[in-house]
Amino acid sequence: MTYIRRRALLGAAAATAGTLIARPALAQGDAFPSRPVRVIVPYAAGGADSYIRPLQATLEKKHGIVLVIESVVGAGGTVGANRVKRAPADGYTLLFCGSGALTIAPKLQGDKLSPADFVPVMNLATIPYVVATRKTSSIRSGKDFIDYIKRNPGKLDYGSPGTGAAPHLGMEALAASLGTSVTHVPYSGIATAVQSILGGHIEAVIGAPSAVMPQVRAGQLWPIGVTSRQRVPLMPDLPTLAEAGAPVEVTTHFGFLAPQGTPAAVVEKLAAAFTDAARDPAFLASMEGMQTPVDVKPGAEFAKALVAESAAFDPVIAKLPRQ
Repeated sequence: MTYIRRRALLGAAAATAGTLIARPALAQGDAFPSRPVRVIVPYAAGGADSYIRPLQATLEKKHGIVLVIESVVGAGGTVGANRVKRAPADGYTLLFCGSGALTIAPKLQGDKLSPADFVPVMNLATIPYVVATRKTSSIRSGKDFIDYIKRNPGKLDYGSPGTGAAPHLGMEALAASLGTSVTHVPYSGIATAVQSILGGHIEAVIGAPSAVMPQVRAGQLWPIGVTSRQRVPLMPDLPTLAEAGAPVEVTTHFGFLAPQGTPAAVVEKLAAAFTDAARDPAFLASMEGMQTPVDVKPGAEFAKALVAESAAFDPVIAKLPRQ
């Protein structure tokens, strides 16, 4: 019995030593991933999560990465972002969000959250926003829209994906540049805002093409304009708001981020896999169907874009009431 016990103890010690030896390798990403990767999208389902669901098949088949997507709504994206910030920095919990969740919403809410809390993995898409009105509205063009809000300050109510989201700031900047005002109605995500305008509860909506344009094509909404500087190749017939006389340009970077401290090898492996999956023809076709421009950028460029966007929105944020 003594001999058997001694052998068992030696075996357990060897197993423990083996575990201790293996852990640094895993921390450097050699064995990553060994379980599913959870991606928190800090908006209501049916919005930004639709950009990454088409990546799942390629990621699992070619790279062994199983994405589990979870929507965590609230506070312009900061609720979900804070959850990722507090997660273990091991690559198994990621954030996929629009840049406004880190550059705009925290400043409005007095939240200490910032891009510095994360390691940008890669930028997947850079999208403009579409402004549309309900089909019964008399506002059916960019010119109509501008004329109406100038003549009727504060009367037009519009829905956005949430307070502090880039569409919200873009609309406020547009109104301010025209010397007028509009009434903001925040929602938990663009999908819920679209449902509200379809129900006749608001006059206009501003949101991602993937959520707004299907209703435009179905004849349920009137497209007013797009917030990019130039027309979007995927929507060549939709004029920019600038063409109608509104000096506005608003786009948002959507990308993956990991908690600060995530090992570089893990970040690099994730970035390589996501970049490869974003080049898959099936993914590109899916994004084209949603009229969402794919814009793959490495983490370093994504980080620079976040800094630039944060500075660009500061003057608008300074004029808005804190939440």
